[in-house]
Amino acid sequence: MIAYALRRLIAMLPVLALVLVIVFGLTRMIPGDPAETLLGPGATTAQIDALRHELRLDRPALQQFIDYVGGLARGDLGASIKTGRTVASELAARLPATIELAFAAFALALLGGIPAGILAARRPGGPVDRTLQFLSLCGVSIPAFLLAFGLQYVFSAWLGVLPVAGRNSAFAVGEEQGGFALTRSLLTFHLTTFGDLAAHILLPATVLAAFLAATLGRFLRNTMIDTLSEDYVRTARAKGLTERAILLKHALPNAIGPSIMVLGVQFGDMLGGAILTETVFSWPGVGRYMFEAIRARDYPVIQSTTLVFALMFMLMSLAADLLSVALDPRLRQDRGRG
Repeated sequence: MIAYALRRLIAMLPVLALVLVIVFGLTRMIPGDPAETLLGPGATTAQIDALRHELRLDRPALQQFIDYVGGLARGDLGASIKTGRTVASELAARLPATIELAFAAFALALLGGIPAGILAARRPGGPVDRTLQFLSLCGVSIPAFLLAFGLQYVFSAWLGVLPVAGRNSAFAVGEEQGGFALTRSLLTFHLTTFGDLAAHILLPATVLAAFLAATLGRFLRNTMIDTLSEDYVRTARAKGLTERAILLKHALPNAIGPSIMVLGVQFGDMLGGAILTETVFSWPGVGRYMFEAIRARDYPVIQSTTLVFALMFMLMSLAADLLSVALDPRLRQDRGRG
């Protein structure tokens, strides 16, 4: 297991290098000029040229790439063209909010996807199965931004029970709102602050969880149906085991490992959805930071944030792979041979 994890970590290096090259090239293809965007439409050509020189944007692309890679080698992610603040400090301030949002989405996906998959597999083709299949189809088909606007309208504008945007209310101020605010407020029993933060995170987490829950539920259902047709399951039925015991003690343990692997792979889709979701809900995370950087043609922010997203995706995929291996001995044997 350790050797397999080390091989996967080493294999990440060329992938990250390829991501870096591709993103650097794509940022230079974004229409518009960062200097013009920063100075506004009233800027003269001389002012634009002077700012481009100050930002080193007038250098050849290859030299810009070498400078950026050299900065990465020194642990320097660069500085924002728009604000002048270092990307590392901005990511350090915003990453906890995105991590808490991601974990909340994963929790909701597990709470929704696993029971749905079990219930659907219990009687394939039945009313419950057809209903859950329809809901899962909606979950994978509805765009994240459309679902976000719909939830905002229903739960905020119409029912008025949940906040529409932001991470906290105006009354909840202070140290509790920075960093891992939701986790810290729970551990320190600041229940009023925790309730406020939980109410704010619920809608954006639901948007991100919808696709994950639908994917997990459909995959778990199909895997459990295949497992229930195995000989050892028929033997268990012949011995008089209840259907509940067969589902939970035989089918689920053998189906959950591959399902978790699928969930890890879908983490990349969730990161992409986080960019729009954080923007719609004004969530102060990395996704919104990335969206603002794209609008401003802020090359250093786009490059470094994409690199961080790629690293998070690969680490999450590895974690899901290792967890599924730990839960399924058959996968452990396959990884050991690999």
